[in-house]
Amino acid sequence: MTKKILYISFYFLILSCATKKEKLTFSKFIISDAKGYTEIEVEENGSIYISDNLIGLVDKEGTITTKHGTLLAEVDEQNFIHDADGNALVQIDKNGTVENSGGDAITWSENGLLLKNNQPIGFKIFPANKESFQTASILLYLHRTIK
Repeated sequence: MTKKILYISFYFLILSCATKKEKLTFSKFIISDAKGYTEIEVEENGSIYISDNLIGLVDKEGTITTKHGTLLAEVDEQNFIHDADGNALVQIDKNGTVENSGGDAITWSENGLLLKNNQPIGFKIFPANKESFQTASILLYLHRTIK
């Protein structure tokens, strides 16, 4: 009987781990400003650096935490970003595009420039990997609004 309970518990553990859905894709990238100053650097493992200081972690399940493990934000299935209290902040699509409160579209160009209504606004991502655009937009949004 004990073996049966252990097998069932193990099965549910494996099942719960397998059902975690990947919401974000990214590889190592750097976001710099117009002067070339690094604003945000993200490592392959999701470590987030600002000015060479580790400030937090982003994972592919859509969770952004401080370096101490405190929840900052989460991404839901519809690409809404929620703060630690569950409040919806903004929606950023898989291409990293967001529409601001004034109705302006902010998105990344193919060569990694951040554009507002198709005009550069002073930020660049390197490398210009489309799979990192959503994560980059989320982190840049959080960095500019939570200081």
